[in-house]
Amino acid sequence: MGVFIQAALFPGGEELKCRIALQRAADDKSLAVRLGGCRWHLYDKGPAVLLNDGCCGYEALAERLSASLAGPVMVLYIYDDDYWGYFLWENGTELDQFASLPDYFGAGSPPDRPGNAALAARLFGVEEKVIAPYFLPWDEEQMGSYAREGDQAVIGDSWQMADFMEALGFDYDLLCPPASEEVHDLQQAAPMAPAELNQEITKGHPLPVDTPTLPDALNDRAYALKRAAEVRDLAPETVALVENMQYQSAVAPLSQAIQAHPDRAGLYLLRAFCWSQTEGLATGLSRKPDMDRDLGKALELEPDNVMALRARCPTAGTTARYRRHITELTRLMELDPENRDYHQVSRAYRYHWVGDDQAARADLQAVLDRGKIWTVDLTYLCQELGLIS
Repeated sequence: MGVFIQAALFPGGEELKCRIALQRAADDKSLAVRLGGCRWHLYDKGPAVLLNDGCCGYEALAERLSASLAGPVMVLYIYDDDYWGYFLWENGTELDQFASLPDYFGAGSPPDRPGNAALAARLFGVEEKVIAPYFLPWDEEQMGSYAREGDQAVIGDSWQMADFMEALGFDYDLLCPPASEEVHDLQQAAPMAPAELNQEITKGHPLPVDTPTLPDALNDRAYALKRAAEVRDLAPETVALVENMQYQSAVAPLSQAIQAHPDRAGLYLLRAFCWSQTEGLATGLSRKPDMDRDLGKALELEPDNVMALRARCPTAGTTARYRRHITELTRLMELDPENRDYHQVSRAYRYHWVGDDQAARADLQAVLDRGKIWTVDLTYLCQELGLIS
């Protein structure tokens, strides 16, 4: 599989409003936007976000984002490392689109449209001549040459998208900071009362941050290896497969080990981890229901397992499971006090989704009163339920 990348640029946009617009778009599960996997940077010309791996946004995402914002939105993409393009929308209306390889999927898909350099130049505040060389679909005779002096990628290389972004005033590399720069210490700011928070959001400072992705039984390899060591005596060859990251091959022997030892929580947790590592790598049904069942079996044996509880809440999304999530998030608030606020915000969402907005508001108000976190998730639901304007 090649490279699939998507980024959204918001020239002239306000970062908070753009983050909230992405949060709202993420409610559409078909877009597969995972807020925790997105990376933001505020440029001189406006904010931009690098979308998570597996995002299926493209034109639909550009449309959704533009419907929530007053200014233009450009969603750029690299498709399978074969070509790049963009969708440009404003106020819910398409302004322009471009693909470096039109007719890639067949005649008219993507359409053979050269893109409007004059329009993009005006919206991004650059000279048309600076970006015009990128607006011509690739031609065999030009392959291997550069659109502009100083470019990093030649014509025919999908990473020409990054050169185009830089010409617009959005350096792609700034969306990929070193890991140390991605860490947010959310406890540094002094607690603020809700009224003070409302004043701060009104003047645009401080900006909310993304909810951190907490380690859990599905995403933490170190935890999986620890549990694997505990069951090595039961299935040494299977544990070796997991240690060598041969997750798909490990599933069948893990199933056999579970049949022989149904009382060992580590086996269920290990199989759930293997399912999670193979999710999306092959065609077929999603393994999320299998993860959910395995985590449930593990919790029957270890009801206070924080790593399993953290993992189980987001694995499925029906009304019945939301009610189960409420119970498990309540337990997590007791077992995992360090992350209590994040769990309580998550519980507020579940209350909202099952129609109990009174309980959702109570959860949000408790988090605001403690004043320890200020996240996009918290901001969005507080606005949705009228706790802040």
